[in-house]
Amino acid sequence: MIKSITSVKVTGRRVIIRAGFDVPLEKNIQTEQWQVADDTRIRDILPTLNYLIEQKAKIIIMAHLGRPEGWQTEKSLWPVAEKLGELIDYSVTKVSDKLPDYAVAHVNFLTSDITKRDYSRLSQTVEPGSILFLENLRFYKGEEANETKFINLLAGFGDVYVNDAFSAAHRKESSTFGLAAKLPHYAGVDFLKEIQSLNKIIKNPRPPLIVLIGGAKIADKVPTIANLAKYAQAVLIGGATANAFLKAKGYEIGKSKVTDVILAKDLLRQYKDKIILPIDVVVAGDLESKPRLVAVDKVMPNDLILDIGPESIRKFSKIIREGKTLVWNGPFGLIEKPRYAFGSKSIAHIFATRSKGSAFGVIGGGETIEVVDQAKVAEYIDHVSMGGGAMLEFLAGTKLPAIKALEEK
Repeated sequence: MIKSITSVKVTGRRVIIRAGFDVPLEKNIQTEQWQVADDTRIRDILPTLNYLIEQKAKIIIMAHLGRPEGWQTEKSLWPVAEKLGELIDYSVTKVSDKLPDYAVAHVNFLTSDITKRDYSRLSQTVEPGSILFLENLRFYKGEEANETKFINLLAGFGDVYVNDAFSAAHRKESSTFGLAAKLPHYAGVDFLKEIQSLNKIIKNPRPPLIVLIGGAKIADKVPTIANLAKYAQAVLIGGATANAFLKAKGYEIGKSKVTDVILAKDLLRQYKDKIILPIDVVVAGDLESKPRLVAVDKVMPNDLILDIGPESIRKFSKIIREGKTLVWNGPFGLIEKPRYAFGSKSIAHIFATRSKGSAFGVIGGGETIEVVDQAKVAEYIDHVSMGGGAMLEFLAGTKLPAIKALEEK
């Protein structure tokens, strides 16, 4: 059984919180400085963080950002620390060797390389309610390697460990797996919410269960489709994932992106009565050409399939309206281009009208969240999962390493 951090007294104790701060950054055109482009994942940690602040814990935040090659300035977590300070109304300051003596709580961002000397002593001097925020853990090779020496180094910063980074729960890394074995360990508020919401999909879904799968790579989604299709009334396929299924059925897909056609054929053999594909699509010769609407059997060899068409939207919407449990991962078109986001946004609206009422609805994955945000319907969906890969693996029935680590005594 996983215990919540809110079940333990942490006043005056050093609490390491593993945060899911792998957020998009953008350059401010005026200052030329990196800043957070979407703070959703930062906001998700606030329930846990506010509890620790109220309890007057000494808070140490650890997280990763992207896949840096060594120590890269553009992958620094400093912009994230600044945004966090803004959200909790804390001043944020850079520190390198010692913490400033401030009368009020601060976010202290440690710029130093923690492998060069023992910086864990700084965690002892953090004021109760204040935060010591470490630099990007993936600047260190020991993080992704789940290296014993690096795990021990991180453990020196705290007395208690709490994981609130469900988005990294499928990674067996030092801060998500190894560290839990070194310290008394607990789950954060959002981490537990993720588990509870996703368990409703795979353990006790209220039928009919309707699954929506889009995005680019089918290989990552095969175990999820196979597991959920056992219980689902229908699996609606869109986006580039649909291209593999259309090609597997003998349709022309032109120059469209496609992978894993053999996997698609196998899934069609197993679940041919449950897998539902688009019946019309929006195509163009290239991204700058004028788009056309065609039936799926009218795609030309030089076409790119870029979105689902209105008949597909109508067909999918009718099925979604029948659902009592809904789960969606992956957009149904090239949402980076507004003209090809219409199908996905339409599905988002239908999905939202069913959620928080007639059905229990869960979405996940960065691009899916982006679609829901574009459609301005996130608040109407029961649960928006921050875990793309983690969500898919969980729904495939895989025991995620970070969850396993938190369950062990």
